[in-house]
Amino acid sequence: MPFKTSELRPLAIMATSGLLVGVNPATGVKTMDQLLARAKSQGVNFSSAGAGSPGHLAISVLTEATGAKINHVPYRGNTPAVLAVAAGEVDGGALATPGMLPHVKSGKITALAVTSAKRSALAPDLPTVAELGLKQLEQEVLYVAMIPAATPEPIVQTLQAAILEAIQRPEMQTRLIGMDLQPTNLTGAAAAQRLAEASARYQRVARATGMKVE
Repeated sequence: MPFKTSELRPLAIMATSGLLVGVNPATGVKTMDQLLARAKSQGVNFSSAGAGSPGHLAISVLTEATGAKINHVPYRGNTPAVLAVAAGEVDGGALATPGMLPHVKSGKITALAVTSAKRSALAPDLPTVAELGLKQLEQEVLYVAMIPAATPEPIVQTLQAAILEAIQRPEMQTRLIGMDLQPTNLTGAAAAQRLAEASARYQRVARATGMKVE
């Protein structure tokens, strides 16, 4: 990137979303415990939307936290990554819930869990990884508005107020939830801390697993 992350500051974390962990039915896997057992004993292939994508990070989190053997198979986008699971080109994936659900409903993908802290409004019957005793696998995508760190405080406050007002509109909340995004209102120090914690975690996971983005 043509800038350093230290030159930016988070204006607001506007929303978060989890991923849906699913497998092709031909694997015979029906639970997260069965998935981990298979991954540890013989390994599995998981697709992602590309190197460095949330799905790739999820694979690295699974590998680092459990010792599972998961081979990363990158595709060019979430849709082809989901289709690869449905077609049996790979064993499974941790991918965006809206793209996975149609294939779950058609029986082409077996859904196991979501990685978000709360259950997905689009799949309320599907447990979170924490509910299955696997909180270490919890992972959320953060949707963050960033600004130059030197932005004057009055401008920061004006922009934050506008973002929070927009997010709180009922029609915006409905639209976000419909895309499996959980509206949030983290700003200032709280947003900076959440982002720093996520960054530190993923740096550790990337180092431990040898994760590459190229």
